[in-house]
Amino acid sequence: MQTITIGDRRIGPDEPIFIAVETGVTCNGDVDTALRVIDAAARAGADAVKFMIIGADHFMSDRNVTYEYEWAGGQNAENMYEMFKGLEFTRDQWERIRDHCHERGLVFYATVDYLPGVDLAEELGVPAYKLSSWDTANLPLIKKMAHTGKPLQVDTGPTTLADIDKLLTFVQAHGDSDVVLVHCSHAKTDCGQNLRSIPHLNAVFGVPVGYSADSRDEVPDLLAVALGARLLEKRVTLDKAYKGHHHIKALEPDEFAAWVATVRRAEALLGRDGVFPSAEDLRQKEMYFVSLVAEGDIPAGTVIREEMVRCKRPGTGIAPEYAPLVIGRTAQRDIAHNQLMAWNDI
Repeated sequence: MQTITIGDRRIGPDEPIFIAVETGVTCNGDVDTALRVIDAAARAGADAVKFMIIGADHFMSDRNVTYEYEWAGGQNAENMYEMFKGLEFTRDQWERIRDHCHERGLVFYATVDYLPGVDLAEELGVPAYKLSSWDTANLPLIKKMAHTGKPLQVDTGPTTLADIDKLLTFVQAHGDSDVVLVHCSHAKTDCGQNLRSIPHLNAVFGVPVGYSADSRDEVPDLLAVALGARLLEKRVTLDKAYKGHHHIKALEPDEFAAWVATVRRAEALLGRDGVFPSAEDLRQKEMYFVSLVAEGDIPAGTVIREEMVRCKRPGTGIAPEYAPLVIGRTAQRDIAHNQLMAWNDI
């Protein structure tokens, strides 16, 4: 698997899982809220905060579309164009958000969904881009991102394997960007999540593969870790009861901190490929394995017979597998009953 770098973090098979906070919507288009989410991400031990550089005037032709979503109070309908306009930041505000990420030791990067947004992101110095599920066929946007040469985090969403292959080929043809494929599903059932896509994508394309959660549920996230995800993206909100899109699907700061700890524990539990007995296993091996011992007193000069030898704890003497090399030999000195036999005894 390829290893790539985003900012000062590396993403690959021998690296810690890259944990990114998603707050493109849950920051509410409010700078102070965004800064508080950044603080929560830093306290929890995240690697990055991913925002959305939004340009509703650039990507929405029909400004009368109504969007329905669920929040803590039930269902809500909102004009999509107005919702997106409310999530936009000015250049000065973006600089403040970026600088706060850097001050807290976090990578700042963003989803960009319109062409001039790439120019703004370049001016802000993002080290990577996220390509939304809904832009995986937006070739002009992909081309402009690829021309930067910076890594792309690509959400797979509705794409097929053939779609992904074409996208990666297109990226390679128009730049030198490394790619992290991120499995994300908007399925309403567990069966539709198909988390086995994670190792499959890695096997087919040889790039790091991540998982973007669509809910507060941590079970899919832990399964993604077990299946080899090298990046996890989780939504964070200051209050899941906020009236707005995605808040009900996000973790609050204390919940996110506990989630990060659980992910890191799962990562540690997985370990590495191979069989490696722990230090404690090896310590207990000496206590609880068995060794060859004398079944009774064996005087010096005695030819050792099978019935004179037994296998008993601890495991610090001659291993039972060497019994054929002991039986039939002559005792060089007296061996007491229950004494561990040593090679210089025979």
